[in-house]
Order: sequence, then structure tokens, then C-alpha cells
Amino acid sequence: MAISAIYVWGIRKGGRGVKRILRGVAIPAVLLWAWCGVAAGDVFLLDNGGRVVGELLNPSQVPRETYEIQTSTGGQVTLSRSQVKERLRPRPEEIQYEKIRPRYADTVEAQWSLAEWCRQHTLLAERKVHLERILELDPDHEQARRALGYFRRDGQWTTQQQVMDDQGRVWYRGEYRLPQEIQLIEEQEKVKTAVGQWKRRLNQWRDWIGGNKTALAYENIRAVADPAAVEALGAALAEDTGDDHARLAYIEALARIETPAARRVLALSSLRDPVAEVRLTCLDHLKQTKDQDIIDYFIDRLRSGDNIEVLRAAVALRSLEAESAIGPLIDALTTGHKFKVASSNPGQISTTFGTGGGASPGGLSVGGEGPKIVTRWFNNQAVLDALVSLTGGVNYGFDVTRWKAWYAAQKRFQAIDARRD
Repeated sequence: MAISAIYVWGIRKGGRGVKRILRGVAIPAVLLWAWCGVAAGDVFLLDNGGRVVGELLNPSQVPRETYEIQTSTGGQVTLSRSQVKERLRPRPEEIQYEKIRPRYADTVEAQWSLAEWCRQHTLLAERKVHLERILELDPDHEQARRALGYFRRDGQWTTQQQVMDDQGRVWYRGEYRLPQEIQLIEEQEKVKTAVGQWKRRLNQWRDWIGGNKTALAYENIRAVADPAAVEALGAALAEDTGDDHARLAYIEALARIETPAARRVLALSSLRDPVAEVRLTCLDHLKQTKDQDIIDYFIDRLRSGDNIEVLRAAVALRSLEAESAIGPLIDALTTGHKFKVASSNPGQISTTFGTGGGASPGGLSVGGEGPKIVTRWFNNQAVLDALVSLTGGVNYGFDVTRWKAWYAAQKRFQAIDARRD
């Protein structure tokens, strides 16, 4: 006999049955009335979303063509292989549970005993069903409440979930979070994904350079305008030290993006790139914005332990016409930098001299017991040039005392003018 529907029983919250009609299934069998998920036996999940519970009568069939099933009500059904999506086999504890469950009455005491049996046999889902049934029978049952995670708050039973709901928090990836936190996490992940995509794309274009796609690679790089590409461009700019044309293309793209992060990459390259043309190109782009954060960055680098970086920071501040840097530039007119020098013969005195623009003798090392750390003092010509430019021609050389006196007088005059206004 062919039928068009199978009636299958399942469990819902509270332990009561709910009937499901599975339509469109043609099976030569009688109507099935089974406790889905509660009757002992395997569970056969059907392709159409239904399920049948029972014992498989042809377990040794190889290859599998049909499932011959003895249902818990004594009926028999044959399913084709295409009709069965998955076969689930219950644990021994689940089979035992199905055998003993009907013996427990629908009372608070009996349901509590069955819930405890489930706890001892790690049947957590079944235990929850019986605990919730207890609360239906006795809403103030303390043991069931606490077993379900309730606690008293202001005299009322509540759960952590309810407290979090009141605070507007939701369960997200293992903890309760505010919607704003979730939004931030997801936005950061989108950015991370975009950054990764740009790294792969840029690496592909870099591989093209030197081949028949070189021109296209440069064109693609220069056209980049996505802020998510800044990290990839910065890494490429630092790594491709042997290809000035490529690095100038990276700089052009960074300048087009015009975000604070892009400007920071340009500022860093203006100080540390080994090629003067690359450094000056970075400064040319930075001059167009005169970003105060970038000016502050260059001011901070006047205190660098690397004298070359001090000189380049001064060049940058002069280029950006950063009058706010006059005070720090005065402090950087003469700077001391530590160097490690090789050991000399015992008792020998070795003197070290700085090299480069305006460097003065800077170190003295006595003795020969291993390398020595010496401090060299430099008169920084680039710093003086920046000061002369920014002050309109004032020049006290490397006389820091006179520079400071002049600067203090300028600030007094500015204060007087401000009071008059």
C-alpha cells in the first residue's frame, strides 16, 4: 500500500507529544505512530525533514539500498536509501531512559527523581525537560529553580539570561556582549578580511613587476584608494627596497587614500627610507595637508636616539613650516647619541668623532677591557637650518642659551599682544 503521509510523534518542551505530518512520502507501510526521540531504537532522519524511530531489520545489507525498520508500535516500514538523510543511534543511557520514563508519575516528587537520574547519567536535555515540568507543577520549587540556573534577585526568581536581557546584552561567541561590542567586533573582522584581501592582491601585482604585466601592475597600484589597503601598501613600501619605481607608486596610492594611517606611513618613510627621492616625495605629499598629528610625530622624533633621524625630522618640520616646532628644535640643536666602540689596548685612550652635517667630537673611551659605550655630541646643521627658516632669518648658530632667551622674549611679546587684543 502506498501512502502520502506519515504521522510521527516528537517531544516538545514539557514532555508532551506533538504530531508531525510528513507529506509527499510514498512508503508501502501502515501509518506510523511512534514517539520520535523517546521510543527505544535508532532514529532515522528523513530527507524531507521527518524522522522514524525503530530497529533496523537489515543491518548487514551492503551496499545499502533500503532501510527495513521495525517501529516501536510493532509496524514495519521500508525506506529507500535516498529517503534517509542520517541514522542516529541512541546511547545505552538513552535506551534505559526510555524504558524507565513511563514508570514515573507526573508529580513534583517523581519528576525530581527522574531529573536526578538523568543528571547521574549525563542526559542533560532530558533532565531539563523534567525540571521545567516541575516548575509547571510548582513554580516556587527551589531545587528545580537553582538546577535550571535561577537565583533570587530583589525577591524574585531570575536567570543570568534575564539579567543580561535587561542590560541589553546578548549571547555572542561564548559570552554576553552589548550590541555595540558585537558591531565593533564584526566591523573589525570585515576590516581584517579586507586587509588580507589587499595583501594578496598587492602581492600578485608585485609578482607581475619585471614581466610583461609591469605597466599594468604600476597602474593598478597607483589607482588604489581603499583605506583597507594601507597596511599592505606600507609593508610593500618597506620591503621593496630594490624597486624605487614600485615604491613611488605605493606612495602615490597612500597619498590618494588620505587617511591618518596612510599619512603615518608616509611620515615614517620620510624618515627611514634609504632613498632621498622617496623621502622627499613623501614630504611633498605631507606638505599638502600639514596634519598636526604628523607635525607632532616629527617633533617627537627630534628626541630619537638616531642622529640621522633627528636631522630628517628637522628637514620635515622645515618643509611643513611647523612654527610650533621652534621650541623643540632649539632643544635639538645639539644632541648626544650613544655608540658602541671596539676595545683598545689596555691603557690606550681612544677618541671618537661624529661625521655628517655639523658633527662635533663626541666621545672618549679609556681602557681596553671589551667594547665601550660612548656618547657623541652633534651640532645638528639641519636643525639650525630649520630654525633659521621658521624664524624668518634669526640665527644664533648653535648657541642654545641665546636661542632660548630669544624664544622666551618672543613668547612674552605674544602674551602682551594677546592681552592688548
